[in-house]
Amino acid sequence: MILPLFLLAALAYGAASFAYAADAGEPADGQLPAIRRRARPLLIVGAVAHLLLIGLQCVDGDHPLKNIFLATSFGALVTSFGYLALSRGRHLDPIGTIVAPFGLGGLALGVVFSSVSAVTLPSGSGIASAHVGFASAGLAGFTLAAAVAGLYLVTERRLRSKKFRPGSGTMSLTGLDRLHHRLVLLVTPIFTLAIVTGVLWILQAGGPHMLRGRVFEIVAAAIAWGASVALLVMRAAWGSRGRQSAWLTIFAFVSVLLIVVSYGVRG
Repeated sequence: MILPLFLLAALAYGAASFAYAADAGEPADGQLPAIRRRARPLLIVGAVAHLLLIGLQCVDGDHPLKNIFLATSFGALVTSFGYLALSRGRHLDPIGTIVAPFGLGGLALGVVFSSVSAVTLPSGSGIASAHVGFASAGLAGFTLAAAVAGLYLVTERRLRSKKFRPGSGTMSLTGLDRLHHRLVLLVTPIFTLAIVTGVLWILQAGGPHMLRGRVFEIVAAAIAWGASVALLVMRAAWGSRGRQSAWLTIFAFVSVLLIVVSYGVRG
């Protein structure tokens, strides 16, 4: 049953990626092309099939605690459902061109590398489960926040070059900035909990000396956390927003992505 679900999810994610990217320019008459209107239902099919697949993998013992690839697959699933919830009633189709391929990539990693046993820490503890949950939500949150930040930068540039008409294809700059700030507000405490539970997980495995083998991940996590906190403080204290905030979020996301890549290389 896993193979049919994988094929269904992969085809749906792939079709959604194509549908979101097709005719990506602004609609001339305010109406989305027919193929773009099919993008969201296709992404829903892909996400639901992905969810069922992860459920079956868990039954077989291939749960997100087993290795970084299965955890990334779970994070990609959370990102897909997060985007579906976030984009309801909002003009965020350009972000779908990122989320759908991200879901497909996470799905493929979780299936192809499901048998890799890379867990070097105690996987039966509640701290481990909490860390994977917070880390997956943090990855999803930073992915969505960075995607919104990227859309803000693109929209602002097109406005300055007079290649974009407000209200014709995506949210306004004010709306994107507000949404971006709310996402960072949400993801920062979640990512903080991911860092704390991760450190506790490592200490539980064998003491402080094990932290020396995770220096890169700890530094990258600290950079991502510091960037997101700085963004919130700068906005609260000085009203900083717009391009500076967007670039800080993208910087934080890249740091989080480096953590995932580092764990993948270790695996």
